Amino acid sequence: MKPTKKVLGAEEFFQTKIKLENELIRLEELERDSKNCITNMIQLSEKLIQISQTNESPYFLQRSKRLNTEVHKFQIKNEYKQKEFDSLFHILDKIKSEDKIEFLDSALKNRITRIATRLTEKKQPQVPSQRLNGKLIFICYVLEGVHFLIPKKSYRILRNIPAFKKQLKIGDKSIPLFPGPGFVLMEEGEKKQKNVILMKDSSKEELGFYFDELKEDWAVSKTSLEGLLEKDSTNGQVLGKIKRKGKLYHLVKI
Repeated sequence: MKPTKKVLGAEEFFQTKIKLENELIRLEELERDSKNCITNMIQLSEKLIQISQTNESPYFLQRSKRLNTEVHKFQIKNEYKQKEFDSLFHILDKIKSEDKIEFLDSALKNRITRIATRLTEKKQPQVPSQRLNGKLIFICYVLEGVHFLIPKKSYRILRNIPAFKKQLKIGDKSIPLFPGPGFVLMEEGEKKQKNVILMKDSSKEELGFYFDELKEDWAVSKTSLEGLLEKDSTNGQVLGKIKRKGKLYHLVKI
């Protein structure tokens, strides 16, 4: 099987990181070449940022931006003491090849597919627990340009499911699907396929949610959520709407 574009992107990210680190070593040894080295380092750090953004990896995007800032400090100060080198080497040391799975998890967004069953298991990215104390976590996804939020639980994904059916039959189980028929008007005979998130509610009943694309998870306190939520009674399964950064998100209850 050929490597996917996302896997190639991960490889390119770490190859670029090594190039930047080599340039830093050269800068330390050859101060007289500092101007050219810094220009190359800025370009390479910007490339790390671009790759992280393209592959939707906030974990490495944050480190790449910090690295870019430190490189620019070199350029502004125009002096290179040991503490400046130590600061950059410290950031580079935190970008480890062993963390490549974090890059892939963020970028792939559950796109590692088990061909035989068309099921995908998502390896959950680990978020430091101190950042989540007292907060609610939501999965954010997009369907036909509309943004949705659902409480985060263990789930699996089905691929290439006929779009907007009322329910899905798996074995002897009938699984209700959201949003179901009528969400998008289709011409007679028109067929669409979508992805489906499957998860269990509090009573262990399985539910399905159609989606086109998964976005970064939300973490928000209960108090903040109540303040942001605009109640909506037009759909019994939608608790309300939240506006954030100019976009409207629909909160779905489970």
